[in-house]
Amino acid sequence: MKKEITSFVNKFKATVANQANRISDYFEMCCFNYIVKFYERNGYTLSIHNLQQGKYRYKCSTSGIQDNFSHFRATKTEDEKKYEFEIHHNLAVQSYHDDEIFTTPDIAVIKKGKVKTTIGHYDTQTRFSHTLQPDLITFCEVKQFNPFPELVFNFIGIVNELRPDIISNTAKEIKPKHLAPSLMISGKPNKHTLKIKKSLESRYCINLIYDIFYSGAETFSKNKIDDLRATGKLTTDEEI
Repeated sequence: MKKEITSFVNKFKATVANQANRISDYFEMCCFNYIVKFYERNGYTLSIHNLQQGKYRYKCSTSGIQDNFSHFRATKTEDEKKYEFEIHHNLAVQSYHDDEIFTTPDIAVIKKGKVKTTIGHYDTQTRFSHTLQPDLITFCEVKQFNPFPELVFNFIGIVNELRPDIISNTAKEIKPKHLAPSLMISGKPNKHTLKIKKSLESRYCINLIYDIFYSGAETFSKNKIDDLRATGKLTTDEEI
């Protein structure tokens, strides 16, 4: 994983700040890179921003402000209009239902320049980085576990908190193409969790990706990437 992460960042003429100390950190960094690859392979131009001392610094925990970490920018021109988005690691996102509460998905795609840093969210004067609900495009959760029912169903709770239009199947297609909210799990599924995946994906426009520790490169390859769902409403054929 270290070699894969270093090689990926080197493509963008940068090196990696070595701040990870757990396998789960490296796994999360690899999954972050897979999301970047999704955009790269869908015609976006990717660039690195906010290097720290000349190195790309992943944000492997929810603590800390975004100014101290790096991120990717994804740019695409479609119908003569230029679109720009940012791909962030562990950025807090405002709830759809309550302006005063936040949750932090592992990976968030937001509109360019929409990270805010404020004081007063906590009891102390600690600075707090976040993005507002209207500026969220999509998000992904990363779990280094074997899939089990409660883990998968908990993801639906996060979807409801951040993108309830997906739960109600009223989400509009977002252009240019974006990855639908996704749960990326390292371990192999059993018969029951495969049934859960089939059921939930038939109800909601989401991606439940199992066994990504071994199959991630194939899942996000040029030949397979179109199998992943993009943001929007389920088509009539997909609905129950």
